[in-house]
Amino acid sequence: MRKVIYTAGLIGALAAFSSCKKYLDIVPTGKVIPTTAEDFRKELDAAYASTDGDKGLASFRSDEIRLNDARSTEVNQLQPNYQWDENGGGSSGKTYQWRTKYQQIFYANDIIHSVPGIKEGTEEQKNQLIGEALLLRAMIHFNLVNLYGKPYNEATYATDKAVPMVLEIDMEKERRRNTVKEIYDQVRSDVEKGLSLVNVDQFETLNSYRFTRTAGYALAARVYLYTHQWDKSLAAAKAVLEKKSTLIDFNTSNTLPTLYNSPESILALEQHYNSGVFMQGAFVSDKLYALYNATGDLRPNLYYKKDSKNNNIIIKVANSNSYRQSFRVAEMYLIAAEASAQLNQPAQALNYLNQLKKNRLTPDFYQTETVRTAPLTGAALLNEIYDERARELSFEGHRWFDLRRTSQPEISHTVKGKTVVLQAGDPRYTIKIPTEAVVNNPLLTD
Repeated sequence: MRKVIYTAGLIGALAAFSSCKKYLDIVPTGKVIPTTAEDFRKELDAAYASTDGDKGLASFRSDEIRLNDARSTEVNQLQPNYQWDENGGGSSGKTYQWRTKYQQIFYANDIIHSVPGIKEGTEEQKNQLIGEALLLRAMIHFNLVNLYGKPYNEATYATDKAVPMVLEIDMEKERRRNTVKEIYDQVRSDVEKGLSLVNVDQFETLNSYRFTRTAGYALAARVYLYTHQWDKSLAAAKAVLEKKSTLIDFNTSNTLPTLYNSPESILALEQHYNSGVFMQGAFVSDKLYALYNATGDLRPNLYYKKDSKNNNIIIKVANSNSYRQSFRVAEMYLIAAEASAQLNQPAQALNYLNQLKKNRLTPDFYQTETVRTAPLTGAALLNEIYDERARELSFEGHRWFDLRRTSQPEISHTVKGKTVVLQAGDPRYTIKIPTEAVVNNPLLTD
């Protein structure tokens, strides 16, 4: 799995050249300029290797973390994020990796534009490379709009500002912010075109960070869910589950589903907690821990552990290259359940939900749960699914996005006696574009 980290060294300096749009015209000393399918595969691997931990950092804004205020170094770096004031937190605060995402988009754009013209490589190889690049570009724009754009709302999305959409090989051009609608329209277009081109169903485990057809459908299921296209979301989730539906049974196995080589892994790309600061600074919040049944749910003892002061420490993810997940099977069951509920198909929604729970709960508690949830419909059923997403997908980069797209509740965070409240529907549910990015591109203030 470490291949995804080291491959960047082969061509990692491409985007650092003085004029990014001209780098193909001048061969820099000691650098490899891609001209073959194999070269572009290395460039695409460099794009994959550039992933950041921004969704992990954003989780400190959510209700799943309690900041460990006994550690002053981590508090100094994370308190601005924890109390929704990143750009006002001074130089010591952890910052979001705006530039890294656009560097990934740059790599993807070069592949999308350049690979059709190469002469060395089969059509299948070219299509796979272009398809992967389109899917990666879609995922990065999707992450950007969910960090820096207002939550998806059909009533306002045509005017709500988000982030610049970059579709050309040019990192120097200053761009204005596109709207939420424009970003999502392009994301959907890239996903659909990417799915028409990728032709690999599964890579070997070492290369499981690359997009396959199955991973492409997983991305489609998530994107359609966020854009309220329930029928398309359900169809895409079903397409994934037809290819890969295995869930780890926690009654018989202690294997963490968040490992890159987990049987549940679909795309093992993002490492959300790629900093020791993140792991040392975070405890499981009391609110999240209370969502689990202490005796019947098998996840708390596998996902967390107690320290000497009875704090719940996260062990389901870690600052390690082995903990990489962008999509896994459990999320597909939850997407299928939510989409079914939104389509007023409660029996089908409960079926998907129960298939997951059967592998996460003791047999006795599972039977109790099926009886409890059987009558649920409408909003009550959706809330049950949202709670199950919080339990199952904790610390995997979902919670902050889920809060934004659903209820946007009030959250209160206290650090060293200072309490700050995020009001329900607060404008701070949208993160401000980093100050450094605005300084470099004043058009981002629009």
